[in-house]
Amino acid sequence: MHGGRKDSAAGRICRKDLMDMTEKKYALDLDYSEWEEYMTGAFAEPNFRAGQICEWLWQKYVCEPSEMTNLSKDLRTALAERLDFAYPALQREQRSQDGTRKFLWRLRDGEMVESVLLKEGSRLTLCMSTQVGCPLQCSFCATGQSGFVRSLSPGEIAGQLLAAEKHMGRQVNSVVYMGMGEPFLNTASVLKSVRMLNSPKMRRLGIRHITISTSGIIPGIEEFAASGLGARLAVSLHAADSELRSALMPVNRTYPLEELRSAMQRYQAVTGDRITIEYALFGGVNDSVEAARDLLRYLKGLHVFVNLIPANEVSGRFEKPRTEAVLRFRSVLESAGFECEIRAERGADIDAACGQLRRKTQSGEAAFKDKTASDSGNAPAGPDAALRRRGMKKEVGAKTGHEEDKEIKAGSVRTERKQFRPSGGFISEPAGRGRKKDARPASGRNGGKSGQKRQDTYGRGGSMKKTRGGEGYFDAEKGTSPGRASSVRTPGRQKPASSGNGPRRQKRGEHHEMTAQFRGGKTKRTGGSASFGAGGKQGTSGRGMKRNVRDKNSRARKSK
Repeated sequence: MHGGRKDSAAGRICRKDLMDMTEKKYALDLDYSEWEEYMTGAFAEPNFRAGQICEWLWQKYVCEPSEMTNLSKDLRTALAERLDFAYPALQREQRSQDGTRKFLWRLRDGEMVESVLLKEGSRLTLCMSTQVGCPLQCSFCATGQSGFVRSLSPGEIAGQLLAAEKHMGRQVNSVVYMGMGEPFLNTASVLKSVRMLNSPKMRRLGIRHITISTSGIIPGIEEFAASGLGARLAVSLHAADSELRSALMPVNRTYPLEELRSAMQRYQAVTGDRITIEYALFGGVNDSVEAARDLLRYLKGLHVFVNLIPANEVSGRFEKPRTEAVLRFRSVLESAGFECEIRAERGADIDAACGQLRRKTQSGEAAFKDKTASDSGNAPAGPDAALRRRGMKKEVGAKTGHEEDKEIKAGSVRTERKQFRPSGGFISEPAGRGRKKDARPASGRNGGKSGQKRQDTYGRGGSMKKTRGGEGYFDAEKGTSPGRASSVRTPGRQKPASSGNGPRRQKRGEHHEMTAQFRGGKTKRTGGSASFGAGGKQGTSGRGMKRNVRDKNSRARKSK
C-alpha cells in the first residue's frame, strides 16, 4: 500500500510538471519577428535581444536560458519562468550498418514521433515528421496503421532537426518533410517551420535544401505555390492507374489523379520548378512494364524527376520487387526521355520505415527488425485482390526480393535544368544514346599491326630495352629501321653512329608514310638514348652526335 501511494504521488508530480510545461509558451514556435515583438512587449527589452536568443537556440543548440550568458540574470530567470525551451527528447535510437540512423523523439505532452537520418557520402539528410500518426491510412505505410493523434507545431517539426544535430554534434545538409504524417494536412505549421529553418537569423538552412513531400493534397500544393518560399516539392504517386492507386492510397478517392495532374501543372506555371515524383515499387503490384508505360503517359508534359523506391516489406503484405523488374521499369522511363534514379535501399536492418519504431515502442515489442514470414516458416500473405487486378502474379519458382543478394545500384543523378522544360516526349533523346562506339582502325598505333601488343619497355633514362613489334619501328636485333640500314647504340656499349642520312628512299610515297608514322620533323633526344625523328632517323647520328658533345663540354665548363 505504501509503495502504491508513493507511485501515485510520483505520477501526480509528473502530471503537474507536464501541465506546467504545456501551459508555457513554446520557444521554438516563435519566429524571429515574433521574438522581437515578444521581447519589446512582454519583457520591455530592446529588440536585439531577439537575435541573441535565436542565436543561442537555433545556432548554438543551447536550450537552457541559464546558459545564455550574454543575457542579464533577471532576463534569464524571466525566460525560464514563461517559456519552455526544451528540444524533443531522444527516447530511442537505432543504427544501421549502412550509416542510417532512426530517432524516436518524445514531445512535451508525451507523444512520440520519428525521424530518419540518411547518409550519402559526407552529406546528411534528415527525414522529419509533421504529425503524430497519419489519417490517410495508405495500405503500405506503418504510420497509417497506428492511427492519427494530432498535428505537430512548427517548433516540434523544426525541433527534430535541432535535437538531431545537437545529439550528433554536426550539422545536417538537407531536410525532407517525408516522415510520419501528411505535411499538407498541417500546411500552416509546415510552411512556418520552413521559414524558420531558412531564416538567416535562425537555422540558416538553404531553401533549396528543403523538400516537402505530399501524397497529393491539392489545396496544400496550391498554398505552397502561392507562398513563394522556393522549397522543393515531391509528390508520392506510386501508381498512374486510378483503381490501383485508390487501393494503395485511399486519398486518391478525394483527390483523383487527373485533378492532381492539373494541380502540378498549375504549380509549375507559378514556380517554374521541377517536381520530384516518388514511386514506390512493390513486387507483383506496380512494378510491371505496363505500369511504367501508364506512368510515362501520365507524366507527359510535366517537368519531373522520377525517384524509384524499392519498397520495404510491411507486415508481410507486400514483397520487395525483383532487381530485374526495377531496372526494366527504369529503362522504360529513360527511353521515353524521363530523368529518373533508383534510390538505394537504406536501413533495411532496422525499423527505418515510417512508424515502425513508434508502434513497437508503444506496444512494448523489442525495437529491432521484425522476423519475416520466411523466418517463421509461414508464407507471407499477399496483397488484396484489387492490387493484382491485372494478373501481375509472380511466376512459379521466381526469386523474391529477399532472395536477391545484389543491391540495386542507383542510377546516375542528372543535373537539374534551370529553365522549365517538359519531360517525356517533349525533350529529345540525349546525344549519344544508342550510338555505336567508333570502330578502331585496322592498323595499330604508329602503323603497328591490329591486335599486336607493344613489347618495348624503357628504363628510367629512356633507353630502349626490348624491340617494338610491327612495321615502322626500329629493330634492335637487326640494328635497322624500315628504309634504313644503320647500327644502334645499345645500353652499356658505345658504337659510332652512321654519319650520313642513309640510302636515298626509292619512292616519294614511302617518305610521306614514314614521316606520318614517326610524327615530327626534328631530331629528338630522350636522356641520351636512341630516339627517332622524321623518316626514322636515329637521334644520335650526324648533327645529333655533335650536339651531344657540345652539351657535354658545356656542362664540364660549368662544373669547373
